[in-house]
Amino acid sequence: MEFKFEITNLLKKAQTKTKKHIDGVTINLPFISFTLKPTDIEKSVARELLIRLSDKRVLSSTECCDNCIDNSLTSLQEIRKVLIDSQVKLSDYYDGGLYLLIELIAEGVRQFITYEEYLRTKMEEDVIHRENYRSPHIREQYFSILEQLRTHIRSCLTQIAMIADMETPKTESYLKADNKWLLSIYKKPENFKTNKGMIK
Repeated sequence: MEFKFEITNLLKKAQTKTKKHIDGVTINLPFISFTLKPTDIEKSVARELLIRLSDKRVLSSTECCDNCIDNSLTSLQEIRKVLIDSQVKLSDYYDGGLYLLIELIAEGVRQFITYEEYLRTKMEEDVIHRENYRSPHIREQYFSILEQLRTHIRSCLTQIAMIADMETPKTESYLKADNKWLLSIYKKPENFKTNKGMIK
């Protein structure tokens, strides 16, 4: 079963934010972009979010073994808590662009966890590797989907850095850390109107 992020509903939500602000910040998402004027509170929360996520293990290194995978899964739970804390602070700005970007990260993590549960059932069916050890095939799938999630989160953080008016936290050269979305890891939305026209 191929893993790709399904974010159509959040992209439709972003469509409501396509009003242009001459002196605003342009936020680029897969298939669509919009301009916003962040409030001081949004800037502050964005900066805190970048600082708190910068050293999370799943974002700062790749995996090479079962122990690394387990550490990354633990790191994801820590990230979820940070995201919830940020959403609480933005409760009066739930319809803003920063809240949407946080939702985008949280949705990616949620879909990853759902797929990871599927992989765990496959691991349990593997009699040879049942004792908490992943077979080489399953392990490679973990490596792949963790890399997809890392790419997704870092792309979101790049946009959050625009709101914070900060640089995106630096990473090792072997990790993806630019401002381009890797569209191949997302399901293509159908009948969706982008800035460049309709996707059918």
